[in-house]
Amino acid sequence: MKSFVVRLVNRVSLWAGAWFIGFFAWWVSTGYFLFKPSRRRASVALYRIVFPERSLLYHLYCTWRQFHSFASTYSDRVRLYAGNNAITSTKGREHLFELARKGTGGVIVMSHVGSYEVAATAFQELGFRLLLLLGEKEAKQVARNQRETMMAKGVHIHVSSERDDSPFGGLEALKFIREGGFVSVAGDLVWTDQRTRTVVRFFGQDVGFTSAPHLLAMVSGAPLLTMFTYRAEKGMHQVEISAPREVKAPSRSERDRTIQASAQAYAETLERMVRSHPFQWYVFEPFFPRDMEEGLNR
Repeated sequence: MKSFVVRLVNRVSLWAGAWFIGFFAWWVSTGYFLFKPSRRRASVALYRIVFPERSLLYHLYCTWRQFHSFASTYSDRVRLYAGNNAITSTKGREHLFELARKGTGGVIVMSHVGSYEVAATAFQELGFRLLLLLGEKEAKQVARNQRETMMAKGVHIHVSSERDDSPFGGLEALKFIREGGFVSVAGDLVWTDQRTRTVVRFFGQDVGFTSAPHLLAMVSGAPLLTMFTYRAEKGMHQVEISAPREVKAPSRSERDRTIQASAQAYAETLERMVRSHPFQWYVFEPFFPRDMEEGLNR
């Protein structure tokens, strides 16, 4: 029923304009803020870690902004698929062109900051082949017709589930990279119970980040890049791509340490991005270990 409503609203928005889904999503987000205490608590706990010196009232304000910032992504998505330009700039695109020239492909570490669909669009506009690895929850947020539109424009999509044995989409990802393509993997959230974790320091806490993109870069030998998108103003987005780096272990015994170091470097980059755009990190479940334990004990 929920997916039917989302599809219906999306279709009406394509006819009536992005304002319709923006208006609808604003009220839905308000309802979540007021009547979904578990979601509200998770975000308040998140901002308690990000801004430890601030008051509960400020953490509630941050949560309100986060919920409604996420709501704005739906109207941005409609504008994007209606053919309107939604990207103001793509900083670091020269790194992609250089890797494409060499034919090495690459692993793109993305995050739940901003819109991955905007990032996928940036790849389409630059002419690169992209395999987008999504978790089941992420995939459900994208209507089927929108996924089909992305695939029609050349973006390959693999949805990872709890039944998968491989931490990064199996041989499909490796084959895609070796053919010169780019594979995008989220680096901040662990999708399934089968995903391995590596512990990093993040906002002064020990947090388990997924090791999947770093392991994929090591196994494939492809360079790893981080990619962030964030909403600047008036529905326009900016894309930032880091310089590529290698994830290579000098010996088998050093593999875990190399993966941990790579994940830590990513965590530090993500922390800087979250500090700059705190309302656009779309994590709505307990994230830090203490908050996860409290959630299980409720």
